[in-house]
Amino acid sequence: MKAPLEGNNIVIIGAGIGGLSTGIILSLLNFNITIVEKNPLAGGLMRSYRRSGIDCSVGVHYVGALGEDEPLGIIFRLLGISVNDLFERMGQDGVIDRYIFDNFIFDLPTSIDAYEKNLQTAFPGDTAAIDVIMKNLRKIAERMLDPSFLLNQGDPFQNIDYFNPMGEYLEKLNASDGLQDVLAMPAQLIGVPLAECPVIFHHMVLAGYLFSCWRLKESGAKMADVFVERFRQLGGRLILNEGAQKIIIESGKVTGLQLKSGNSLTADAVVAAVHPKALLTLLDVESLKSSYRDRLANLQETDGVIVLQVSVDGREHPEMTHNIYRLEAREKGILNNGVFYQLRRGNAAGANLLSIITKSSCSEWSKWENTNSGRRGKDYEEKKLSIAHDLLRQADDVFGKLKDAKIIDVFTPLTVRDYVNCAEGSCYGLMRSSRQMLKIASLNNVPLSGLYLAGQNVVAPGVLGSLLGSFDAVRRIVGQERFIHEFKSMTLAGNKPSEG
Repeated sequence: MKAPLEGNNIVIIGAGIGGLSTGIILSLLNFNITIVEKNPLAGGLMRSYRRSGIDCSVGVHYVGALGEDEPLGIIFRLLGISVNDLFERMGQDGVIDRYIFDNFIFDLPTSIDAYEKNLQTAFPGDTAAIDVIMKNLRKIAERMLDPSFLLNQGDPFQNIDYFNPMGEYLEKLNASDGLQDVLAMPAQLIGVPLAECPVIFHHMVLAGYLFSCWRLKESGAKMADVFVERFRQLGGRLILNEGAQKIIIESGKVTGLQLKSGNSLTADAVVAAVHPKALLTLLDVESLKSSYRDRLANLQETDGVIVLQVSVDGREHPEMTHNIYRLEAREKGILNNGVFYQLRRGNAAGANLLSIITKSSCSEWSKWENTNSGRRGKDYEEKKLSIAHDLLRQADDVFGKLKDAKIIDVFTPLTVRDYVNCAEGSCYGLMRSSRQMLKIASLNNVPLSGLYLAGQNVVAPGVLGSLLGSFDAVRRIVGQERFIHEFKSMTLAGNKPSEG
């Protein structure tokens, strides 16, 4: 790890949840922080948007582990952001997710004990395998709830077997195809096939949702605005509608950031809270070692998604307190196709929102690869609508004939790519697979003085990973000793650091 940063002025590229949380933490530690965001509004994938008077989610559909003594809940408290102001608990009917397969239905319940019971009931021939799986799941869950987890991150997970692929693990246990199908879902949630998903990632995702499951009370726009307001309360400066052009390097050290407008910001350090591959466009070729550049450029991405937002009659289709997945399984946890449904109350009179999400790779949209959002032409819109109408017909099989169903928006991997500058439009970014874990972990050791990465880290995916990535960036900036000193008492006692 690099020596602690000398200097106090830091520029952060990107005002998504990773950039804003990094800015908040560093502001709490009395750094002078400026965040630069290329879009007119901050928030990245956590920000919602409005169509036909209804708020439509982008990336925050539901979140686990936000309870008071759970990892995300502790992080939100350290950030000074109220969970209960933004989120509400799911699963009032005892179910978080309903998995509908061709030949059976499985409900993901609201606790680890209930999950074990549901597995044993659904797969009585897998008792021995389930016993082993649950033992390891509880061990990992226990370590996630240990206060030292946020301080040490990966260190609590010393069992090398946890980093083996989940599919290989289940094969050794002789798990049935049905059990593997159900266990494939946590891997699916982070865009990694079961055969390549490390056991640790799988169990952390699953444990997080079984601790507690939450979704936004109102909108992602409010969540984004709360993060922005907290950052500004602490004296942070936010520059919107201004893209980063080039990280300025002098004598092998970062000294600032050049903006697309032609203006420049001086800095003692730059934190890139963007997709790691975006670094390749912000640095001169000679600034990075060729080995690091090649490693980054060749990392595999997770698949993107196509998202359909549908307005439906609110009385005929009331809000559901759980989500639905319609799944087609082949064998051994290989899911050929999966569609996610979430039915939420709308904020337009008499209408609710049905969000439908399914996998879609950027290559499916290669015809429009070199175009920008809003300028892709008639053929692109026709293809989007064709897929949307097909998805809507499939939804009738799940919900019955949808009353007053109106398509109010469709977005593709290209939309996501343009919005958050993600290389292939993936909501999940780099694939956190067993074969890429060491490569991804090594990316955080940027071989350039004064440059740091924030956002999703190698220990955890999703929102938790993004926030742990922010903590990791702060640790590298201030040094391990100060990091432990500043945050140990907060983590153990729930206190905040003194605000400068």
